[in-house]
Amino acid sequence: MRYSATTPNERQRMLDTIGVSSVADLFQSVPEAARTRSAASVLGPLPEGTLLAELEAGKVAPPRVALIGGGLYRHFIPATVDSLCARSEWVTSYTPYQPEVSQGTLRMYYEFQTYVSMLTGQELSNGGMYDGSTACVEAVLMAKRLRPKTNRVLVSAALNPQYLEVLRTYMRFQNVEVVLLPFDRSTGHTLINVDAQTQADAIAVLLQSPNTYGVIEDTAGIAPGAFRIVVVTEAQSLALLKPPPAEVVCGELQSLGIPVQLGGPTAGFFATRREFVRSMPGRLVGRTVDRHGTEAFCITLATREQFIRREKATSNICTSSGLMCLRSVVYTSLLGRKGLQEVARQSARAARAFLAALEEIGLKRAFSGNFFNEFVVDCSARPELARRLEAAGFLLGLPLEAHGLPHHRLVALTEIEYPKMAALIKEVKTHAHAS
Repeated sequence: MRYSATTPNERQRMLDTIGVSSVADLFQSVPEAARTRSAASVLGPLPEGTLLAELEAGKVAPPRVALIGGGLYRHFIPATVDSLCARSEWVTSYTPYQPEVSQGTLRMYYEFQTYVSMLTGQELSNGGMYDGSTACVEAVLMAKRLRPKTNRVLVSAALNPQYLEVLRTYMRFQNVEVVLLPFDRSTGHTLINVDAQTQADAIAVLLQSPNTYGVIEDTAGIAPGAFRIVVVTEAQSLALLKPPPAEVVCGELQSLGIPVQLGGPTAGFFATRREFVRSMPGRLVGRTVDRHGTEAFCITLATREQFIRREKATSNICTSSGLMCLRSVVYTSLLGRKGLQEVARQSARAARAFLAALEEIGLKRAFSGNFFNEFVVDCSARPELARRLEAAGFLLGLPLEAHGLPHHRLVALTEIEYPKMAALIKEVKTHAHAS
């Protein structure tokens, strides 16, 4: 869906320069049998996502349907995001130390920080993190700098297992004990099963919301003296749900304009209160004016130790996934507040409609807590259903055997599935009723 602003006169000048009479002459090497002479038969006007699905209908590659989340989510990305982010101005891997030659990049980081602060309800955000798992670790490390006399961190057992693995790796070399808080096997909520003093004495109490089972957590049960960290892996939820009260909200922005692309790269975010700015990892880009009184941007805060004395640094991750941050900025700018909310609503509606259909054929939801667009379904009553669907190129969620939940699937839906819910539900019911 790329737009070309080339005029007929410009096109003819280019043809004359390369010595051909028409655009058709450029395709002489393509066999006649491979050419399409008629226009594509597509109903319209259609939304961009629907049109692309129609045009690609003949290119079926398994799996046809993959209702899989678990930390990375398939959302529709407008072609404008690819087009703008592919411009050569953005192709650099360097930190924008020199503001006089980096105003575009710095402006992007400033807007990135603004959007993250608005979505999380926090006072400030840094200029991006490597990914969600390392942002989670950086939050704990910041809490440790603020609370140096303790060496225990209380972590929800419903944290994404990959995030937990990264956290444990870092904490092993910090001599910090990771204490898991169990989750309720009925509701899916994290159980804060330690007293208020233990929470207050810990480095932090860390929850994920929605958690790895899709359940929306509640931080109200955390003691007032505790340092609260909330991790978010499905950033679209921030457009619809009330920002969680916490000292740090961090996580993954992949849902905002970044494709799944085999698991990475993605972009992490980190937002906190103004009082913690001196302990915050990464860099902070600010807005000012130059000597002519013109609006200008610069790196306002970044510890130099981050680049030269690693043992004194607030963070050793200098990579902030700038190109991925740019994608999230362009995507968020295009959709705006109402657009993001509508995408989030469609994702939530799709998940609820699909869950209702699964319950109609005898399956049940594993946890009763509120959810956004992801839920765990118990397939014990129909163990053959997932196998039948998979054989037809339909992946019914992520198996949770490794979580100690045999015959359970973590199912995620987004606005991509919303327009085709009737067809998806019909296919599931057809396989469920097959002999």
